[in-house]
Amino acid sequence: MVVVDMAGAEDTIYLCNFRVSVDGDWLCLKELAEGGGNTHKSQADGGCGSADGSSPGSPLCSERDPVSIERSNLVNISKLVVKELIESSLKFGRMLDSDSVPLQHFFIVLEHVLRHGLKPKRGILGPKKELWDLFQMVEKWTYEAQDITASIRDLPTVKTHIGRARAWLRLALMQKKLADYFRMFIERRDDLLPEFYEPGALMLADEAIVIMGLLVGLNVIDCNLCVKEEDLDSQMGVIDFSLYLRNSAAEMASPEEVHQEQSDMTTVLDQKNYIEELNRHLNATVTNLQAKLETLTTTNALMKEDLAIAKNTIQHLQDENDKLRKDRGMPTQIQQDQLDKE
Repeated sequence: MVVVDMAGAEDTIYLCNFRVSVDGDWLCLKELAEGGGNTHKSQADGGCGSADGSSPGSPLCSERDPVSIERSNLVNISKLVVKELIESSLKFGRMLDSDSVPLQHFFIVLEHVLRHGLKPKRGILGPKKELWDLFQMVEKWTYEAQDITASIRDLPTVKTHIGRARAWLRLALMQKKLADYFRMFIERRDDLLPEFYEPGALMLADEAIVIMGLLVGLNVIDCNLCVKEEDLDSQMGVIDFSLYLRNSAAEMASPEEVHQEQSDMTTVLDQKNYIEELNRHLNATVTNLQAKLETLTTTNALMKEDLAIAKNTIQHLQDENDKLRKDRGMPTQIQQDQLDKE
């Protein structure tokens, strides 16, 4: 735990001077190096947070790549945010909406992940790489992304590229395809992503695979987000790290409460699995009925064509019959029918 002398405003600790790591269920901040000036900071357990416990002044700590530390921080905070998001969904057993704090934190962290190492604009006339440009390519790879991309283009309340990118992430999460789309980016990171990202970006590193694994776990939650009512063009919010920091004064839950929570989670998961299986069965039934309907429609169209051909053939034969009757001086079929009636 980091101890801070709260003597004045100059004692502020900035998160950029710390390495974020995960210790069980908790988020730990480890100081990277001693700061200068009047700032008073105590050394966190583990020094600079290196794997071998190097001290802040050691050569190994000073040579640590800041970009790799940024990637590690993003992965660790992503783990905690996703864990809190899943637990909050299972605990309350309800569909998450835009007011969910863990869900808001998730989108903030995910945006940081996707924008890490994004290439800036080169010069006045140079093109600027936007996340929205990257997301629009997904509809070329899978038809499932065409609907959400077209819907976002028609949104009247979203005007900026970053706003459209945020709307795309929300719709992809509701579609439960966010992990699949993320996997498509990783599969093309050697060919496509270097056009958008600088070397060392998280999307080009192995940490991207870890993020994809975290996104797969989000398929167990349900979201109902109205992107039309959200202000997606404005600056994104901040994360309240107090939800993830260790609180030594917090009371431990009793074994009965823990057992009850686990039982409730199991029940919710069983119900969710049953509903999803029932939904898949209904979707398969609808698909079969649609196939039968298409077959019957095709058969009906063919029968109509055959009927029209038969009518034309009958009319043609009737005309030939009338012509032969006229040549022989006999009344036509219509005239003969009239004579028979008289």
